[in-house]
Amino acid sequence: MWWRYVIFRFPFAILARTNKYSLKINGRENVPEYGPFIVVANHQTSADIVAIALALKPALKHCQMWPWAKVEIKEGREGIIGKLLWKIFGVIPIDRESSHSEDAIKPSLERLQKGEIVCVFPEGTRHKHRELGYFKYGVANLARAAPAPLLPVAVYRRDEDGGIQVNIGKLFFMPPKKKRYETLEALEERLDEKISHQIDALKQWSAEIPKNKKGMKMIAGMINMIADRLSKQEVSFERFCRMAEEEDNEYIRNKVLELLPKDWKKIEIPRE
Repeated sequence: MWWRYVIFRFPFAILARTNKYSLKINGRENVPEYGPFIVVANHQTSADIVAIALALKPALKHCQMWPWAKVEIKEGREGIIGKLLWKIFGVIPIDRESSHSEDAIKPSLERLQKGEIVCVFPEGTRHKHRELGYFKYGVANLARAAPAPLLPVAVYRRDEDGGIQVNIGKLFFMPPKKKRYETLEALEERLDEKISHQIDALKQWSAEIPKNKKGMKMIAGMINMIADRLSKQEVSFERFCRMAEEEDNEYIRNKVLELLPKDWKKIEIPRE
């Protein structure tokens, strides 16, 4: 059991019931009781992670959640609340100035192998009310790298009373990759293709496995299998961490958008 959750859940739950926050949760029946899975959510306020943690009570009674968090939060540049939450929750630090995807994906895979939960805000920053920002490639690359299910979550302030609303969707897996290498002369390309096929096959199998304790343990074992195979093949881990396709971000973003009110709009990727 996640001891931080046990200690801090009660005071946070009391605060969530106050008029200022008035937390309401829909779709809690979609939360598995065990990991591994990847939470993908939009980002509105620094309290989002707390609201999500309270909403994921069925799972967090049994395993720990690891949010991706930019290093600026630890340094206090995002406010005192963010810095406090950094200390309360174990996090996977994200350096936005680094171009290395594996810096976040490697520790994420390690957590998923242990049957834990990884939480990602793919927008990378907070957005205005009724706006869903474009998703960055980090979560899509992670979703391609691990045969783990994703849990879409929407967090926003309700118009009628200003309270926090959390809507939880159903688990989903990424569809098989569409793009395949046209030329396979290079050894590295052949290995990229091979491991991509292996992950897709495991995802299709994982989708049929019951999401109970035994089933989720099997999925964690599959993630461990991929990590083990990767270590034995001469494929660049950096390339492995960049397997997402252009459509993947939108596929994931649409899953979150479905959980938001109808008047929310997507902010498009800025074109240079």
